[in-house]
Amino acid sequence: MNHQRSEKAFTLVEILVVIVILGIMGAMVTTAVSGVTTTAKQSRTKTIISIVDSVLAEHYANLKYRQLPVEIPDMFSGMNNGANEVGFEVLASEAARVRLMMIRDLQRMELPDRLSDITTAPSQIYAATNQVVIDNQGDVVNTRDQKNQRRIMSVSWYSPNATYLIGGDNIPSRLAAYRNRMPVGLTLNSPEALANQGAECLYLIMATSFVGGSPALEAIPPANIGDTDNDGLLEILDGWGNPLGFIRWPVGYFDPELSIDKTIPDEFDLFRSDYAYTTVPNSSSSSAGAYDVFTGRNFFNNETIKPWSMRPLVFSAGPDGEYGVTTDPITSAGVPMANYNYQATNWWWPTSVAFYGEELPGRGGTATRPFPDPYMRVFVSSNLNNGQFAGRLPGQLRPTTTSADEVTDNISNYQLQVSPR
Repeated sequence: MNHQRSEKAFTLVEILVVIVILGIMGAMVTTAVSGVTTTAKQSRTKTIISIVDSVLAEHYANLKYRQLPVEIPDMFSGMNNGANEVGFEVLASEAARVRLMMIRDLQRMELPDRLSDITTAPSQIYAATNQVVIDNQGDVVNTRDQKNQRRIMSVSWYSPNATYLIGGDNIPSRLAAYRNRMPVGLTLNSPEALANQGAECLYLIMATSFVGGSPALEAIPPANIGDTDNDGLLEILDGWGNPLGFIRWPVGYFDPELSIDKTIPDEFDLFRSDYAYTTVPNSSSSSAGAYDVFTGRNFFNNETIKPWSMRPLVFSAGPDGEYGVTTDPITSAGVPMANYNYQATNWWWPTSVAFYGEELPGRGGTATRPFPDPYMRVFVSSNLNNGQFAGRLPGQLRPTTTSADEVTDNISNYQLQVSPR
């Protein structure tokens, strides 16, 4: 019998060709859709970072004009060297330095980037003071040149005992609002609590801020608010659902966009009152080994740099989900300090002639004093290797071989400053 092929049937070759064509078209559509999705996520991430950056910038601007009285409590000691001690005065240069300390501590408490900024009490602020005395003839005696009579005294300020959940209610109202939003039963040093601290602090800042009379948090899409580490603290998320990175003082940040000019002095230190402008290199003090750092030596190449103007860094890990930079300082031994505390006593500054002038023995008090330092100079001086900083600072590349590649797709407010959306 003679069989003939139907004119309407397809050959195997024709079917395979159609399948290949459909596969190619499907791949093209998938690629196009994927590209559109990535672009949409990037656009959303840039929008969120821009909103957050504007809120942080407004807080920074307000801190420049915050009124902060530098006052010494009334503490008299009666007769002194034949004169009646009636009080103490703070020199103008010292008052400027105290105000700088206060502003930096307010940045720490009101723009936190880690939980220790919230849970730690305000700094105990000290100032070098001069006696105000009246002699036996009733005349006011000038003691400004009598440095051996100078005293270090506590300045009127927020309560240094107002630690988290322990006591004291004299703290900035914004810090109190942050503490009130902390979940009950949170273990502060647990891995869950120490993860994504920057994104969690951003949420607290946005949740307690207003833009144009409306809550700033309303500008963040609900889909970009979550709790990825399940510790009860909400986070601001990027377009890929990853927590944003936030570093208030990115002292170690490598700036490929060249948006950082380290020759511009700290904008909060108008009178150049930071200790870097007054300390003496190679001092005979017992802390002389740290003075080279305190006077502004660059952490990496010995270039002399004074405290420069820093702005907060807000960034997304991008499509690969890898940040590539460290948000926590890392010691010279390679130990990350996720629970780093700017108030830790081992980072206090020396009480010395270079910082406070000559003091009568016994009146200087303890050997060190708290000093909130964005440039982490005591930490740097404690992690030197042959005179060079051997650790990592917030914002610096992570100590891995892949970190340089991981940051290439990051999105940050620094980039938006140079190349707006």
